[in-house]
Amino acid sequence: MNRWQLTKKQAGFVASYLIFGIGLLAAVGIAYGRLSTANEQGRVVQQTVEDVASQLEIIRGKVLLCGAVYPDGDHGQFNARHAYPAPATMGNRDLVNNVQCPGAPPGQQQLVHMPDGVPMPQSPPEFNPWMYEHTETNGIRLRLDPQVNGGALNARTRLLRQYPNTAVLDGDEIVFTILN
Repeated sequence: MNRWQLTKKQAGFVASYLIFGIGLLAAVGIAYGRLSTANEQGRVVQQTVEDVASQLEIIRGKVLLCGAVYPDGDHGQFNARHAYPAPATMGNRDLVNNVQCPGAPPGQQQLVHMPDGVPMPQSPPEFNPWMYEHTETNGIRLRLDPQVNGGALNARTRLLRQYPNTAVLDGDEIVFTILN
């Protein structure tokens, strides 16, 4: 074997190891990318669950504060929970920002104007705005509906596990009971 053939053989050997190394790095990069994406999705779901939990407590606090600060209020819609907020419309559901606290002074009746100094939270990006429901038989409930049918499935599943006694699924909506 002459020197030229030996050099060519060695170059082919080195090139094959380089190609193998590049392929191995690509496989590791793809695996790391998938792992990173899965971790990021988990973080987003956990952040959504934490946001919903804190928003739920803020809204619940405002509802209970309404009944405590204005105990003589009466929403006049039906014979139950008179001092607690009721939707401003004739129905029993409305956006939480439209819900009024009976007994509060004119111009300050919406829950957003409660004297707690806490702003009304906005729902997480994957969900439509919070809905408030006040019924004679089922109490006061907050509804959270995903913007896309079947959307936010992982967040909804975690929320149902986190609130096993007070949250139920109604279609795609999560319904949280805050007062019976």
